[in-house]
Amino acid sequence: MLQRFRKIAGNGGQAGLSVSGSRVAYARVREHRDGRPEIVAAAVNKAAGKNWAQQLNSQVRGIDTTRLPLVSTLPEGSYQLLLVEVPDVPADEVNDAIRWKVKDLLDFPVDETVIELLPMPRTSMGSGAPDTAYAVATRRSNVEDHIQLLQSAGIPLEVINIPELCMRNIAAHLPQDSSGVAFLHLTEQQGILTVSRQGTLYMIRRIDRGQEYLRSATDDFARTEALATFVLDIQRSLDYYESHFDRRPLAELVLGPGSDICGLGDTLREQLGLSISQLDLNELFEVQNAVSQEQQNECLLAIGAALRVDPVAA
Repeated sequence: MLQRFRKIAGNGGQAGLSVSGSRVAYARVREHRDGRPEIVAAAVNKAAGKNWAQQLNSQVRGIDTTRLPLVSTLPEGSYQLLLVEVPDVPADEVNDAIRWKVKDLLDFPVDETVIELLPMPRTSMGSGAPDTAYAVATRRSNVEDHIQLLQSAGIPLEVINIPELCMRNIAAHLPQDSSGVAFLHLTEQQGILTVSRQGTLYMIRRIDRGQEYLRSATDDFARTEALATFVLDIQRSLDYYESHFDRRPLAELVLGPGSDICGLGDTLREQLGLSISQLDLNELFEVQNAVSQEQQNECLLAIGAALRVDPVAA
């Protein structure tokens, strides 16, 4: 079912937080007077210690003294994302059935796991095709520790999200989203590819290589091999989208800030025949102060978290 989204509520807006290794990024977004989101603040601590929440609180106080609801993301590597068929059981039994279905795919004991479902649109594979969903699975202790850390620092946590949904939140504001758009963001260690259309997320693909992998390709042969890996993963993902959802081929792929490394954009354009564009948050949103490309890359998921809005029935 397609979803529409409420505008960002309240003049104060909302804050977002993302954690990846020792890097902690924070952003605040509110609704501008013209109706577009406005990036009010974006900050990153690249060498946060164990008391990063306290450090963040001090940093946030310097940016804005208003206590804002905060949307945090699960840290990179702390959860698994599994595409599953939704069992034909009563609604109140679905989670237990999914838990049993994925127990052998988890990297941690199932009785220590929290699982949430992210329903996906129906495919075009026929009326008898089962519904599918992404199962987000993480250790219960990961969630509890994250909540406790923020609460101890006095940071008002509203909800915990995943990076893939943060990317959807940004893609929903792209002009290309009206007809469907692929969006690729590279962190240091991985790539995240999403395909969305009219605010609805159709597909998520993780690529287990990121900026570090591309930068390490220092000769022509290594660079060609590295780029070929991305081309193959993206081609397979777009083929899946077109075949399973009976959609026209996507014409454009948007690269996240700082993700066009080693000629990745040109390679994708030449080998996949796609129009490639580079996201600039200064152009997509209102900004109080221009945000550098490096800072956009580091704070992208935090900004996406801050853009979270509650879905309402279409």
